[in-house]
Parts: sequence; C-alpha cells; structure tokens
Amino acid sequence: MDSRLVVTTLQRALSTHKKPNDLHTDMGSQFTSFGFENLLNRHKIDHSYSKLRHPYDNAKIESFHSLLKREMIYQFRFPSIAHLILDVSKYIQWFNDERISLANQKI
Repeated sequence: MDSRLVVTTLQRALSTHKKPNDLHTDMGSQFTSFGFENLLNRHKIDHSYSKLRHPYDNAKIESFHSLLKREMIYQFRFPSIAHLILDVSKYIQWFNDERISLANQKI
C-alpha cells in the first residue's frame, strides 16, 4: 500500500463523513508519510500510532478484518470491483449498526 492510496481514501472519507478528532494507525510508511501527515494537520486531526512491534495495539481492527474476510470476502464471488466495494460498504454498515448491538444483547 502506498501513501497516495491512504491520502485519497482519507480525503474521500472527510468529504462524506464527520471529521474525527483523532486517528490511530500503525507505523506503516504510508501512515508516516509527509502527504498523510500533512492532510491530517490541515484538518486538525490528531494522529496516534501503535507502538512498534506491539501487534496487540491493533487487535480490534485486525479482528474486524478477520471477520470481514471470513464472513463475507471468502464466502462470495464478486462480478466486479464495484460490486465488491458496494458489498463491503453494506457489510460495514451492518456490522456497525446491527452486529455489534446483537452481540451486546447477548452479554
């Protein structure tokens, strides 16, 4: 992954969603690049990092990615990238709005 991809993705997110106060990433070169840091600074978004060689700092997002792959990506064939993007967007919406609340009801 290169810095242009994360910069473009963040720009899109900022144009369609509420600006976060802070953003947490690992220390990958794409997240420590001048372009990414500059974009965060321009939007006054505080940037925090996981500690180097501490994978548990990213456990929540790694767990989400594992679920996304297991519950959706590996289960279906997608006729195009557009279909994949749409279905991943729907999965994320469902995950945030319904799956988490269902899990909380079981507690």
